Amino acid sequence: MSLTEQERLAIKENLFPVAALSVLDDPRFPWHRIHGEATAKVPHSSQALAVDFFGTVKQLTEPDRIWDAMASRWGLPSKGGWQLSLERCVPLAALGEPTPTQVDATVESETAFIAFECKFTEPDGGGCSQIKPLSSRSPNRGKVQCSGNYSLQENPVNGICSPCALTGKGIRYWEVVPRILSIGSDVDHSPCPFKGGWFQWMRNLAACSAMTESSKKRGAFVVLYMDGPFPMAKRIRSSEWQKLISLTEGRTVPLITVSYQEMLVIAMEAAAPYDTPVLKRLEDWMQQKALKVSAQKGASSATC
Repeated sequence: MSLTEQERLAIKENLFPVAALSVLDDPRFPWHRIHGEATAKVPHSSQALAVDFFGTVKQLTEPDRIWDAMASRWGLPSKGGWQLSLERCVPLAALGEPTPTQVDATVESETAFIAFECKFTEPDGGGCSQIKPLSSRSPNRGKVQCSGNYSLQENPVNGICSPCALTGKGIRYWEVVPRILSIGSDVDHSPCPFKGGWFQWMRNLAACSAMTESSKKRGAFVVLYMDGPFPMAKRIRSSEWQKLISLTEGRTVPLITVSYQEMLVIAMEAAAPYDTPVLKRLEDWMQQKALKVSAQKGASSATC
């Protein structure tokens, strides 16, 4: 859906001016919407924050210097030739999804692929929808398609027996799970490890794995968050998060967590001298946005 002129002006006000050049004139850019309203116009929008950073780097004179530094830091080949994409969809055939996973940002070279999921005020990743009662708009309203355990069960909606309701629908996450996490798909799990917020992280890891395996590139999945008094920053420091990290060790796709503040430091150290002032202004912009949002009552529970 294209932006209305009112939405365009509101989003422009909420974006770092250099970053706005990357997206605002693209009528195909997939802006996040809730109840039909574009969310990038509100200060706590994680999409707007991601555009602030990635859109600005895209406009720099020598962005490859920054992506080379990131790749080298994360143990990936760093030979330049990077291509940045925002809101990139996984090919439908890769995981069998009816609606493809959409990755906030990717940077890709001939030899490496990095996928980013960007958070601001969200408390965690999104949970699995199969354990929730179907809405009143569904002809099967109120029915729950999964018990919350990974064990053989019948989906009351389609009558298919499978350990996972999504597997029963032909979605191949559990084919990929043993390659990306130390979690077996041939044993029962009670509760399912992806019942809650881990679902989104598994889905992103699976997407990254699918997009790197087909091209034979080295890949990494990065959770990029705003440090400060925000729920996601606290989640990153929890023992549960460290457990998730440990389950990816030695697997095909490393899970990396890094703050926007750290990313900006790395970027400014690697940038060409004539690009550094732009990044410094971006740092100030993002810091002021974080301060403004942290002062807003109720911002900690927002998601957009």
